[in-house]
Amino acid sequence: MNFRNICKAGLGLLLAAGMLLSFQSCNDDDIDGAPAISNVRLLDPTKADSSLTAAEPGSLIVIQGQNLGSVLKVYFNDFEASFNSALGSNSNIVITIPANAPTKAVDAAVPNKIKVVTKGGEATYDFVLTAPVPVISGLYSEFVKANGTVVINGDYFYNIKSVKLGNTSLQIVSSTVKQVTAKMPAAAATDIITVEGEFGTAKTNFKINDLVTGNMVNFDVPATTWDAAVCWGGAPIVAATDAQAISGKFSRIKQTKLPAAGYNDGWVFSTCYFDFKLIAGDASTRQFKFEHNIAEPWKAGRYEITIGAGGTEYIYSFQPWNSTEYASAGYLTNGWKTAVIELSEFKSASGSTIADVSKITDLKVSFGSPDVAIASFNGSVDNFRIVKK
Repeated sequence: MNFRNICKAGLGLLLAAGMLLSFQSCNDDDIDGAPAISNVRLLDPTKADSSLTAAEPGSLIVIQGQNLGSVLKVYFNDFEASFNSALGSNSNIVITIPANAPTKAVDAAVPNKIKVVTKGGEATYDFVLTAPVPVISGLYSEFVKANGTVVINGDYFYNIKSVKLGNTSLQIVSSTVKQVTAKMPAAAATDIITVEGEFGTAKTNFKINDLVTGNMVNFDVPATTWDAAVCWGGAPIVAATDAQAISGKFSRIKQTKLPAAGYNDGWVFSTCYFDFKLIAGDASTRQFKFEHNIAEPWKAGRYEITIGAGGTEYIYSFQPWNSTEYASAGYLTNGWKTAVIELSEFKSASGSTIADVSKITDLKVSFGSPDVAIASFNGSVDNFRIVKK
């Protein structure tokens, strides 16, 4: 390259650099001006025109305004939020409201504001963080005796106003964000549980103490054509008058030095070919439930649950002790607890699941362990059923 060309190249670079500096300077003037917030909307492009004055923690929103490009910090009710500045611009900040940001429901003194701090100053915007409506994930036990305590698990249980069984108000014993306990009435009752909180209500999609819906074996209603509770198996059936009973008769194995055995007649009960009158539908739409009461730490063995449908057996091994949570101390329940198993977890030898629930004609429950002896076991089961999710 000759001297003239070198000079031309150098001049070009200087001009380009000057233009870049000029552009950056102009851009920085815009970015570093006093910020202002004019609107807040959802990120969802189908709702881009929607303006928000309130939202739940965890919502993904866009803060709109001017001179937002040099954003340093964003606060929701004085709770700092993390954000990716690369997703924003001089007129937009894309941000997720922190899940732990204080809401009006939890703290009445919250400022109800968004605050944005930039190199040019700070701006605030009136905005209310509302708690989500309460959600019921399940009951510790779906069967509770009269005057007993029903434990309701879920989330967003803020400022609980009432708990009802049907139309009957229950006494609230305790309440946290994730759990509410209430006292059952003096008379046994079967109905839906409703929890009313600061921001709405939640209801169970099932009735507590329901001995009818989806019932297969509960040791009170016959599961054979000759009116027997079960068809065969020697597992003990305990009278409804037993102090441990939750809803009538139940089966209990209370024994020490249980030998290693893949099958023991005293640990099994089964129906024969029987029409349970279950509603048609595939396994993905159903759950298998039963109540269990494990009174001593359980560390070995399993309940092998076999469902017969259309001539094929589908099996699930229930052994909740076999997890890191219970590996050391063993698995123990606080009285009766409802086990909820996705019916799709029951698999045939080929790995298939039940295609039509109405074709189910048999249930077998067998306790034991073919691998190791069990030093001691004290466990009870009741109310085996298949229900809609």
